[in-house]
Amino acid sequence: MVIECSPAERAARIELAALYRLAVKFGWTDLTSTHISARISDDPDHYLLNCHDFMFAEITASSLTRMSFDGEQSESGRTLNLAGHLIHSSILHARPEISFVIHSHTRAGIAVSAMPDGLLPLSQHAGFVLGTLASHPYQDSTAIADEGAALAQDLGQNYAMLLQNHGLLVVGRTAAEAFAYHYYLEMACKIQVDILSCTARPIKITEPAMLALHRWGSPENGPQGEIQWPALMRMLEREQPDYRD
Repeated sequence: MVIECSPAERAARIELAALYRLAVKFGWTDLTSTHISARISDDPDHYLLNCHDFMFAEITASSLTRMSFDGEQSESGRTLNLAGHLIHSSILHARPEISFVIHSHTRAGIAVSAMPDGLLPLSQHAGFVLGTLASHPYQDSTAIADEGAALAQDLGQNYAMLLQNHGLLVVGRTAAEAFAYHYYLEMACKIQVDILSCTARPIKITEPAMLALHRWGSPENGPQGEIQWPALMRMLEREQPDYRD
């Protein structure tokens, strides 16, 4: 059943539900854990988040919950994703220009986040994100006071971050941009794991070539992902049209 809400919130719900379904499609899920959020442009006191008892393949526009930045859910009887709230409310509060946040526990993302040198310049995909990539040491977001604030501080003005021993976090001004940064970061991590499983002496992209890749992936040239997003939405319309419900 479609819930009653403003046109702006309805649009945010549809795009956020699309991100959850795309996370399933691209293999970014971890049972019901991890989370993606969306700012509600005409309601500055609330944002949208998933409930902790929904698989991502089940999520629809109407099943998302409206959260206050103080941690109150607008809908009763839903299972609060506490870690999600602490992380996303802090990032959205610190970065008013950001509308979408993705946090994942992908196998390759965790692997690279635990490597001493982090993400290496081994692929075009890595070059896309390395110019806007931060890092954050592991802490339990539900057990450490002000962990959300620490996350936001370490992210700074970047659009992607390795959460050491934990996973990936990306942000975007649009759903398309958040998807693009997560896609390229995850692909870069997969490629790095593949390469390092074959050789301890990989060929690295030269610094001059890397500068060009940084410009390609720079937020200054964005929002990123606008070319691919309509095609991704058409794919969902063909394969999983119920995400809009």
